[in-house]
Amino acid sequence: MAGRLTEEAAPREQPGDWSAWLPAGALIRELPKPEEQRDRSFIDVMESRRSATGGPVSWQEIEALLWYACRTREFRGIGRAGVPLEHRISPSAGGLHAIQIICQMSNSDRAARAYLPTRHAAALLCVSSQAAELNREQVKAVLGIASGCTLRLIADLSKIDAAYVNEESLAWRDAGVVSATLSFVAEWLGLRSNVLGFSGNAYLPLIGFPTNRFMAVGAVQISSSA
Repeated sequence: MAGRLTEEAAPREQPGDWSAWLPAGALIRELPKPEEQRDRSFIDVMESRRSATGGPVSWQEIEALLWYACRTREFRGIGRAGVPLEHRISPSAGGLHAIQIICQMSNSDRAARAYLPTRHAAALLCVSSQAAELNREQVKAVLGIASGCTLRLIADLSKIDAAYVNEESLAWRDAGVVSATLSFVAEWLGLRSNVLGFSGNAYLPLIGFPTNRFMAVGAVQISSSA
């Protein structure tokens, strides 16, 4: 059927090459470890999670969310295509964790930041105001309001392609898992979340990500409970 991925992903007999990439001029800043932890049971978080909109969030709140939901906890040797196996909360095809997160605030802060999970750091991207404007338009079209921070999910297809044939379906599966993890951890932290319905490929050129390597695979809007 049109628009449906039908080719089954499978490990490559001969792995390809892959290396990490960031746009030129990105400024990297180490992020602090959150100090506060919330005392909530897993069952309470699952029972309480709802899709909802709220108010603005701070970078400190987003940094805490990324620390608990997305950071690399340890490496477990070398996996497919010679890529190090990472252990994070979310499972991932082949342990590759090819989904990158770009943080875009909906307020006057127009900077886009790429999260670097292996070192809990953020790379400040040299982008124009068009990226922030497009982000606000797309979020508002879905939710009716653009408040909080958009976590854009960007799949590095070259990383999956180095280990698998027909890699695209694996990117979408991984994106779904990351979206769910972000939503549950946001609830645990007292934040609100919405998984957004667009893929977001028009955003990639505006932040300097080449579309022959990266594919947008959705977004999660994070806002405060205020």
